[in-house]
Amino acid sequence: MSWQIALGLFYLTVIGQALLQRSYSQRSQLPESFPPVLSYLIGVTPLGIIVGLFLSHHVQWSWWLGFLLLIEGTFIGLYNWLSFRAIKRLPLARFQTIYQSYEVVVIILGWILLRETLTGYQVTGAILLLGAALLAIRAPRKQLRQLRAPIDVYAVTVAVFAAVAMGIGLVAEKAALGHMDIGAYFIFGYLTQTIALLVLAGRDATPSSLKAVRSYDLIRSGSMGILSALMGFFYIVAIVKSNNISLITALSAFTLPLIVLAGLVFLRERENLKLLGAAVFLGFIGLLVTAL
Repeated sequence: MSWQIALGLFYLTVIGQALLQRSYSQRSQLPESFPPVLSYLIGVTPLGIIVGLFLSHHVQWSWWLGFLLLIEGTFIGLYNWLSFRAIKRLPLARFQTIYQSYEVVVIILGWILLRETLTGYQVTGAILLLGAALLAIRAPRKQLRQLRAPIDVYAVTVAVFAAVAMGIGLVAEKAALGHMDIGAYFIFGYLTQTIALLVLAGRDATPSSLKAVRSYDLIRSGSMGILSALMGFFYIVAIVKSNNISLITALSAFTLPLIVLAGLVFLRERENLKLLGAAVFLGFIGLLVTAL
């Protein structure tokens, strides 16, 4: 498989997962902590373990690695839980644009904790991403004012926290990968994320809520998990085959306008298109600049 084909399949799985998550989140009657953990139990973790066993999975165990896996699992698990809550309440385009601000968290924490040098491109890209997130938050304001309805501050806040959680998790993930092969991360990293999601879902697990889980929920949640696992697999294949992580990171920025377009076409989600379009364009440019 060439890196171009892998990247194309990555685009398709990203769009498919985003559309499925948005449509299912609006129909699900389960506690909001259930679908994310089901997606891991059925899709992400089993596929991750299978792929991980076929790859090199050497680990240099230490208490520090255990701590990094704890942080990585906790915060990426939190991201999955928070993102499902946010995307249930926010249009797909607005959530995705706000979510891209996770790059800002990664840049700042990478500079502070991992001693990574900040480039002018990263600083510029971070500013553009923040601007895009602020525009996306304001995108529905004109329409909502006409309807005399308040902005869903809770949903926006959850989306912001989801981005922050993902940024923290990715920094811990990068640090953990310095002590293990990527195959081992597929096994142990995904397991820690699953444990975190199980803990979050534990407070909602009652006899009545467990009985409410239908085959429909298992199929939809499992499909989300399988698509998420395939996203990661195709992304890694593209990086390995191209041997150019900067190129793939830059090209992956195209997922933002593609997801927004998919939301408009398939979900018929339309807000203040001029302002939202400006936010998407600004975020897209910010992602490209950051990847330089």
